[in-house]
Amino acid sequence: MRMWRYATIKLFRKCYQNKQLVIPPPLQKMFNPAYTFNTFLDTLYQKDWIIDCQKPTNHYQKIIQYLGRYFKRPPIAESKLRHYDGQEVTLAYLDHVSNTYKKLRLPAEDFIRRFIQHIPDIGFRMVRYYGFLANRLRKKLLPIVYQILNQKCSTCSPPSWVALIKKYFGFNPLTCILCGSPMTRYQSYYGANINVILSYHRELALHSKI
Repeated sequence: MRMWRYATIKLFRKCYQNKQLVIPPPLQKMFNPAYTFNTFLDTLYQKDWIIDCQKPTNHYQKIIQYLGRYFKRPPIAESKLRHYDGQEVTLAYLDHVSNTYKKLRLPAEDFIRRFIQHIPDIGFRMVRYYGFLANRLRKKLLPIVYQILNQKCSTCSPPSWVALIKKYFGFNPLTCILCGSPMTRYQSYYGANINVILSYHRELALHSKI
């Protein structure tokens, strides 16, 4: 709240000094040599700026899913894009008033303008505070959370690379794609070029023929 108030008032002050701010006539009548625009901005620091938030709800899973799309996914799902003819983009969206899906046609430039508004600035943190899930606190606090919930701490340790590939790509990297037999990982190479990778691919292919 305080950071938002500071950034907004600072922007108003800068735009006013550069004569880039249009002040409404009713507000201009308030100013005089004793009460300037900067004085008016100073009075805003004495007020609490309350950010409009929704009322608490018990549907926390839907809230997490909604916020998660902004943290890890693009602003619009690819499945919502219906057509592009080189000039206009046709997309589907959910009308919350009628609770039905509708189609919207936008010029390509307008679609890009709306899309890039959701791209955060360089260095901007989408999540600044996340409690017991923070990297430096997770190892210490996450077992306590599981203990309070009477659950086994099965995910306290980071998942293996095999588990991650299974989850996000849908296949087991330690299963041979030729015969389906289990494989054993015995060595790792980093920074190998394509020729090195192809040489091992040839050895595996020759070994499968034996």
